[in-house]
Formats: sequence, structure tokens, C-alpha cells
Amino acid sequence: MVGQRSAKDTARLIEEVARGDRLLEDIKDPQLRETVRLALHLHKDPFSGPDARTRSRIRSRVFQTLRPRGVTLVDRIAVAFEVLGKPAPYAMRALGVGLIVVAVGASTALVSAGTVADDALYPVKITSEQVRLALATSPEDRAVVELSIAEHRLAEATALATLGDEDDAIVATSEYGEHMANAAAELAVVESLQPETAMLIVQLQQRIGEHRALAAAAVARLSADPTRSSAAAALAAVAAPGSASSDLSPAAAIAQDAADAADEAAAVAERKAAAPTGKTQSSGSTDRSVSDDDSDAAPAAESARGATARPTERLTKREKVAGVARKAADEAKAAAKKAKQGSRRTPTPTPKDD
Repeated sequence: MVGQRSAKDTARLIEEVARGDRLLEDIKDPQLRETVRLALHLHKDPFSGPDARTRSRIRSRVFQTLRPRGVTLVDRIAVAFEVLGKPAPYAMRALGVGLIVVAVGASTALVSAGTVADDALYPVKITSEQVRLALATSPEDRAVVELSIAEHRLAEATALATLGDEDDAIVATSEYGEHMANAAAELAVVESLQPETAMLIVQLQQRIGEHRALAAAAVARLSADPTRSSAAAALAAVAAPGSASSDLSPAAAIAQDAADAADEAAAVAERKAAAPTGKTQSSGSTDRSVSDDDSDAAPAAESARGATARPTERLTKREKVAGVARKAADEAKAAAKKAKQGSRRTPTPTPKDD
């Protein structure tokens, strides 16, 4: 055969000889004929690997030539990066989930800020307020948070009263006094020790003036409707000017006025709870029917008259409301007492003119 053969030609010759289409002796090129012969021989008798004894001998020779070296700083850094790199995807996932949870929680808390009692997100609002109080470390920070909560309660009281929910409006009014008293008590502890606290008290007095104007506007709207007279009476205690003793420090006087407003709101709730179940307190409307809750409770009260000896008599909604309002008033009184004990008489700061 003439000419240089390519690898394809050699492979073709091997296949032809293997199939019997060509005889090995027909290949004239001795080198090519030997190549084909060896290829056919290897195909019929493939090379076998070393036995187990041979492999063991080879492994021993290789291991004897190895010389271990000490761990270098580069090795330690490489291992550290390898270890830190393995949980990275999980850390990123945890971080992503955490950010989503924080975003959802923050948006939920923001949406719940304008809710009132009986709303679905109102418990979220209460929880967020408690978290803010827990995170406040200094008396000034706690006073700011308490003031914010008090303003939320006053807004709730005016909104609920406008909607006709007198019971929850009275409770919110009493809780407004509680948180205002707490805010003033926090400042009373440091008002004689930190001169800069006097400016905070001035700002607090200015905010109280705004609260009184808001409550007075609500009372003016509610006075035209006899069915909202109780809520109007509770808010009137907030709108009225303070009557605290002049012997008190500025912060203690604010706390006492707030406690008085909370106490008056609780008294309104208690008078409403003690009123006959078939009539309201409003003058000129003695034959007006009570709310649905009290109407439903009236038959139960009638049936319970014969079992007054039972120690666990079911409370009506008005009695429960009176209890919650009274608890808030008691907390306000305790805060006012704390303000008196934790402060000394200081000159009353004068609000700056706008």
C-alpha cells in the first residue's frame, strides 16, 4: 500500500480484518500489518491490572517516599475559609427570612397604629407599645413612649365615642390618664437632678394643652347626643384645666391632674354600671332602652336574683368596663404618688410663646 495512512485508515483496516473482509497477510506494509496484528491481539486478550500483592507492594513503595510537612499559616487560613464558607448559604437564608419577618412585623405594627378596641390588629398595637416600653432605658425615653401611648388612647377615646362605643371610649380615656401620669412620673424622678429635663416638662405641658383642646372639641360634638353623655363626661375631665396643688413640682402636678382625669373617667364608668339596667343616666331620656349587651344581660340578672348566694355571679359588660377603668385610675394614682415622692419643688417652667 502506497502513501501515509491516517488514523481513520488504520482503524478501518483493523475493523475489516476483524470482520474477515480482509486478511492480515494482504496488508503489504509490514509496520501497518504489525500495528493491526497487535490491535487485534489486545482486543482478544485485553491487558489485566496488577494483582492484590502487586498493588500492595507499589503502595508501600509510594508511602515510603512521602515526607509529611508541618501545617503552615496558609493551610490554616484555607481551612478556616472552607469551614466558614460551608454554612454561608444557610446564613444568607436565615438573614433573608429574618429581614422578611422584620419587614412584615414593622408594616403590621404601622398599620395597627390607628386601630381601636375590637379591631383585629389592636392586640398587635398593644404588644408593640409594650415592646417600646421595654426597650426604653432612660426616664426621658420612657416618658416619650408613655406620652405617645397616651396620645393614642386619647385618639381612640374620641373615635370610639363618635362611633357610639361609650364603654371602650371611657376605658381609653381612663388609660390616657394612666399613661400621662406615668410619663410625668418618669420626668419627676430626674427633674431636680437634670436641668435639661425642665424643657421636656415644658413640651409636655404644651402637648397637654393640645390634648385638652382635642377633648373639648369632642365633648362639644358629643353633647348634642344624649346617648353619648357618659363618654362626653369622661372626656370633659380631660378637657378641664388642672387643679393640682401649687406645692407640687411641675412634673408631679401633671401626674396629679392626669390621675384626677383617670379617676373621673372610672367614676363615670362605675355610675353607668350602677344605673338601672332598663334606663340610662341621661336626663330627659329615662325610658330609653339600654344597649344590646345590657338588654341581653337583663334576663340573666332577673334569673340570678334567686341565686345571689352563689360566689361567682357573672358580671355584666358595664361592670367589667368599670373594673378596667378603675384599674387604670389606680395605676395613675400610683404614678402620681411616685411623682410626688421622687421630685423636689422646682420653679415652674414657663412655656415659650410661639
